[in-house]
Amino acid sequence: MTELEKVKEEKVTLKIKGKEREIRYGFSAWAVIEEELGGLDNLDKLQEQVEKHPFKTIPHLIYIGLVDKEGVEESTVLDEYGLGDIEMITKVFEKALYGTLPDSEKKAVKEAK
Repeated sequence: MTELEKVKEEKVTLKIKGKEREIRYGFSAWAVIEEELGGLDNLDKLQEQVEKHPFKTIPHLIYIGLVDKEGVEESTVLDEYGLGDIEMITKVFEKALYGTLPDSEKKAVKEAK
């Protein structure tokens, strides 16, 4: 089995702009993340950004993973939610993003935390 075949795509939904929207990190979403991080070998930087700047980083990453962006702007993607929702949003985001990684990469990310 190739590494690509080991990738398990997680599909999650989150209500955004009054509509349940699917968040999925497919190939094109990972291409954006790869470019922003300067390579996927820098995934630990992603976790660091989430921890240091969650209110900027998580909406950005959720927007990248949105399958249907119609009527949604990155700057307001999570405006329906408040501070009390950050834990739930973080879990949804992590399930969608890290769920797509091969098992070996998931382990490396968890160890970096």
